Amino acid sequence: MAEMNEQLERLAYEYQLLQAQAQLLAQNLELLTLGRNEFQAVKETLEELKKVEEEKPEILVPIGAGSFLKAHIDDKENAIVSVGAGYAIEKNLDDAVRYLEERIKEYDEAIAKTQEALRKLEGQLGELAQKAQELQQRQAMGFSVKK
Repeated sequence: MAEMNEQLERLAYEYQLLQAQAQLLAQNLELLTLGRNEFQAVKETLEELKKVEEEKPEILVPIGAGSFLKAHIDDKENAIVSVGAGYAIEKNLDDAVRYLEERIKEYDEAIAKTQEALRKLEGQLGELAQKAQELQQRQAMGFSVKK
């Protein structure tokens, strides 16, 4: 009986560890999705800018707290894009869009890997829960009521 209790405790501990890992993966997945969506929005904005015929189109510049300033785009042929680690470079719109597409693809790959890892963890959690349930049933069968 003590052996079964030890096995149940060990399974509960493993389950908690896997659950914590799954929670971290889910949070990571959310962050990756947010990052991907941000790159997608920038790409779409630049693609739409290429279609604008005005020489200096008017835009709204966000300044925080849902507030904006009106401004004009002086150079609608180039964009300054972040390349990471606090650095940004100027690229023409076509190159900027291609760069953003590559980054989106990287995010998509990372999202797919994270989803797969999460699926595996969920499978392991299911197996552990099933083992624990089987142990509990065997333990319950071992008890008998004396008359």
